[in-house]
Amino acid sequence: MSKRTRTFAGLSLLAILLVGAAATWFLLIRDDGPEAATSASAVEAARQQHSDSTTDEEKPTASDVSDSVDETWMIDTSFGDNEFPFDGNTYVGYRVVEELASIGGFTAVGRSTVVSGSLTIEGTQITAVDVLADLTRLKSDTTARDEIIRSQALESATFPEASFALVEPIELDQIPANDETIKTDAVGELTLHGVSNRITVQLEATLVGDDTIVVVGRIPIQFDDFDIEPPSAAIVLSIEDEGEIELQLFFTR
Repeated sequence: MSKRTRTFAGLSLLAILLVGAAATWFLLIRDDGPEAATSASAVEAARQQHSDSTTDEEKPTASDVSDSVDETWMIDTSFGDNEFPFDGNTYVGYRVVEELASIGGFTAVGRSTVVSGSLTIEGTQITAVDVLADLTRLKSDTTARDEIIRSQALESATFPEASFALVEPIELDQIPANDETIKTDAVGELTLHGVSNRITVQLEATLVGDDTIVVVGRIPIQFDDFDIEPPSAAIVLSIEDEGEIELQLFFTR
């Protein structure tokens, strides 16, 4: 083999390796996780759902909105397009920082849209909130991560669900007006990985139209509080021992 041929072969191999490395970065370890849910983005998704499902003549006016929201509202999973990152869907998910070999740290995000539950309002009190999420349906932008999270960290075959149940009524000063976002704390019992702990969740809630309540929340958790061992993989140097559970919930009646 001539020197020129060897040089050409070497350059070709280098090009293949660079393309392979770029593909690995793009498909597996790029840091482009979805942004955390906000009340503004969730409310916009609810408004879009209303726009898609009603005509101008059918849309409620201010005078059509009920004076009372007293009743039980059910989680609605019909919102959004069911395509990751599920920005317009009802979902429960996680957000955690990973440290990758030769890459550095970035935030991994996974979400499940298989969620059920209800919220009950009586007067100026929220008297009950129950949320149940299927953790076997958690999905991120990487199938390999999903399999590791389910098999190692959450052991989803043994503990397939996570749940939250309100244990103290939430007292509101007054029922918020249409499109008004309120912030409140919810004290409840979170069950994850077979372990139940009492927690306080900071929530933001918005009444959209007369038939949708949008709820967004983030729950900081310590993994060892729920007997969760951070998963391991060849490329993963470390995973922080804390993370967040994210909630974006649409309740309808």
